[in-house]
Amino acid sequence: MLDLPMEVGAIFGRWVRKLIRRPTNLTFSLIQPLIWFLLFTQSFQAVAQIPGFQQITGTDSYLTFFSAAVIVQTVLSSALQSGLGMVDDVESGYLDKMRVTPIRRASILMGKVFSDGFRIIIQVSIIIVLGYLLGVNVATGLPGIVLILLLSMFFGIAWSGISTFIALATRNSESTLVISIMFVFPLLFLSTAVMPKQLLAPWVQAFSAYNPVSYVADAVRSLIIDGYDWALVGQALLAILIVGSITLTATTAMFRRALSK
Repeated sequence: MLDLPMEVGAIFGRWVRKLIRRPTNLTFSLIQPLIWFLLFTQSFQAVAQIPGFQQITGTDSYLTFFSAAVIVQTVLSSALQSGLGMVDDVESGYLDKMRVTPIRRASILMGKVFSDGFRIIIQVSIIIVLGYLLGVNVATGLPGIVLILLLSMFFGIAWSGISTFIALATRNSESTLVISIMFVFPLLFLSTAVMPKQLLAPWVQAFSAYNPVSYVADAVRSLIIDGYDWALVGQALLAILIVGSITLTATTAMFRRALSK
């Protein structure tokens, strides 16, 4: 059993080294969230003038309200890279080499998933710092920021299972990217991340109740604006657990199948 942490650590270190050697991979998934933070909030800042906005959200700043959406979008965009990295391993023959090694198959996947979580923590930290520079203050302070990072990491790991599953199924980077994006943006805009639930169309409100993105965005937003709402945090963790159970179970099965071919 002691070999498992060492194997996972070795795979984790490999992906971290690849991240250091290719820093563009770190910044690539940050481009769109940065554009949203810097431009989208400026274009739609008048939303905060809608009657009742402050009473509903707890803030008179759309920038502050939207910061949770940027964090969630950063997580989702970063999770897409998980599948693209797996396609690289397939195309380079790395997975074929792993078949003949004594390493546990679970270690390969766990090391990859943990490295995704590490990358997400770095990226979300950058977004939080940028938000602070733009005037977004986290009501819960440093402990709240740590909790936001943990929620982001767990949600990113759970969501990376979708991208990795698609990558193992298609073994094609273009297909992985296109199909993954098809999951991301509809769920993001059909959630409470971009607009308060009370201001959404009735059918979108109904859909958002089953959308895991809404629960994570609401929990993050409460930590930024209101303080500790453990009910929202608990709901977010439950949503993450459900998503992770489905995606990572399916990904594990697909990964074993890919290595057995």
